[in-house]
Amino acid sequence: MFKRRSDETVGVRLQSLFWEARWGVARRIVKIPGVGRAFSFCSDRLFLRQFAPDLRRLHDTLSSTEFADRYWVRAGMLLGWAREGGLIAHDRDADFALLAQDVPRLLAAVPALRMAGFHPIQQFHNNQGQLTEVTFRRGFAKYEFFVLEPHGDMFRYFVYGWPPDNLFEIEKQVPRQRFVTFEFLGRTWLRPEDTERELEFMYGDWRTPKRQWNYLHDGHNVVDRRPWTNPGTAWTD
Repeated sequence: MFKRRSDETVGVRLQSLFWEARWGVARRIVKIPGVGRAFSFCSDRLFLRQFAPDLRRLHDTLSSTEFADRYWVRAGMLLGWAREGGLIAHDRDADFALLAQDVPRLLAAVPALRMAGFHPIQQFHNNQGQLTEVTFRRGFAKYEFFVLEPHGDMFRYFVYGWPPDNLFEIEKQVPRQRFVTFEFLGRTWLRPEDTERELEFMYGDWRTPKRQWNYLHDGHNVVDRRPWTNPGTAWTD
């Protein structure tokens, strides 16, 4: 078992390095005049061809665990549904949320996710040591589960910058509201009831596409920004 897990860890790390190299090359190509736009169009469509069925696979895998119906769709994935009626072609990750009380259920579902090809790659902790985000990867997409906690009439969560120049812990908030079911990608998911309020809080004018939107600098719901003193993100079982 230890040998198999070690081989899996090495494989995921190699895949991660390949993903990062591929993404770096792609970012350079899209800047080439006359070539970048065509490359982006083709790359986005090829990505969606695999991303949509993988999201259905994620949903179906979690539906057989105790984590079923304990998470909801948010951020870019919710934005795509509300604005475009589908996934945002250039968004290479899926955003979900859960309450802190359901973290044990998510972690208990990790073996099932591994069997389905969703490999855990990162765990993020804030400066107080709280687990605030769990990230998986399948193929060239990331699946991010943000841990939200009630804070008055809001939900509080954290996002983080990267070393060496953007090593920040950024505290954000969204309105605290109940969740409703909705149909998307041939499956039934949960979302915040007042989607427009949620998206306006996060993006401002969410109806206008902004391909270069940056979660560190362009969010409308930042509460605080401070140095991140707990930046280790290695996965621990």
